[in-house]
Amino acid sequence: MASATGTRRWVEKCAAAGLLAVACSGCRSCAEDKGTDAVPDARIAQPTMPTGMLMPSAEASTGAGAGAGAGAGARGVVRGKKGGAWVELQIARAADERDRREFTHWNDDSWFLSLDAVTALHEPFAKALPGFDLFLPRLFAPDALLKLGDELAAFARSASGESAQTANDLASVVRSTAANKQSLWVLAPP
Repeated sequence: MASATGTRRWVEKCAAAGLLAVACSGCRSCAEDKGTDAVPDARIAQPTMPTGMLMPSAEASTGAGAGAGAGAGARGVVRGKKGGAWVELQIARAADERDRREFTHWNDDSWFLSLDAVTALHEPFAKALPGFDLFLPRLFAPDALLKLGDELAAFARSASGESAQTANDLASVVRSTAANKQSLWVLAPP
């Protein structure tokens, strides 16, 4: 059973990566048709991830293993998750390097966001850390966390409802983490 779930998640991640690769290759071919071979400006934000591109597993949709009332559309910054389709914001160890790849998930001191929330907030993450990729562990150092806090606050001003509230809540979390001179890992569901 665990093997089938792991295989399904792997297939879902590969399918999403394949779609992203196809979308990027289309953009590259358009640039080649116009004869432009200029390197994109690194200050320009990464593409906005379309809402719904990351589909939570059926386990998260039913709330199984994700906690009461935490369905696929759940938003907000929460604690205490022990399973399901949640992105984990984990406090980094002092000696962590950006190339670290082994993690213990579901830490009690971690914060969690639903995949739907991270999809909606992809642009602030990408602006704060160029090259942000949800499928790979990403380390946000204190300076990147401060930038992320600013980008989330800007997002919240232009959004409404749960999206704005989630962005504001997350901005508070990342700013307080940066003020404590700590870094955060952004980890996709295992």
